[in-house]
Amino acid sequence: MEQYKFNSEHNKMIVEAIVEGYREYIEHRKDRKVKMKISSAFAWTKGNFIESKVAEECIDYGFKYKKSKAGLTWDYLQFIHGESKILFLIKNAAYFNEKCFSQSKLPANKGNKGLHRTYLHELSKINKNLVFSDFHQVIDGETFEKYEQLSFFVSENRVKEELENFQSSYTEFHILTYALDEAYQIAEVKHYLPNPSDNVAYLVEDLSDFIFGAELTDEDREVIAPEMGEEIMDPAAYDIGILDDELQIE
Repeated sequence: MEQYKFNSEHNKMIVEAIVEGYREYIEHRKDRKVKMKISSAFAWTKGNFIESKVAEECIDYGFKYKKSKAGLTWDYLQFIHGESKILFLIKNAAYFNEKCFSQSKLPANKGNKGLHRTYLHELSKINKNLVFSDFHQVIDGETFEKYEQLSFFVSENRVKEELENFQSSYTEFHILTYALDEAYQIAEVKHYLPNPSDNVAYLVEDLSDFIFGAELTDEDREVIAPEMGEEIMDPAAYDIGILDDELQIE
């Protein structure tokens, strides 16, 4: 497990950028609320602010970034450490399913079955030659340490070709997640290594100790808290519109 950890300097930079990106998102929401008659759609931009801030900060640490498509319509950023050719993504933990990382996790009141995020599984094949024998992950009382080969497919040829090129261009693929607490503050950042053989994302390190300055004011919380009875479905979290209907879970 130790060999897959990022160094402390990089961890600190990434976590601080996630916190700062989220804070910039809140300030933008406050500004739009004042200047616009309706601004609820900006609730869907949180991931863009966080990824953009990580992109700004990572350049000075030897990282590069590139925009890519998760299927047909959804854009996201990939982050690459040039020397080691390590690729990582930033995901919202509220919708990240570590038991089955290629399948989105839906809110509790909707059950836990969502769309297959096939691009995540295809990217995870970068890790097909990595050693996972030291990983013993317990999730909800269940231990994951046996591997079963899974079969997935990509519905769009261009994306499949791009992902196949990635699998030969990079040495490792990682996923970092951020989670909000009940006060809508960044409270947790975790680092996972996805295993393509069993579709489980194994915890490499909890980076939450690097969180600093995440406290929000009542004014901050008021602008980002969903209205009573209102459910905001984030297209970024669900990867909405990127896959064909045939990939939906019944």
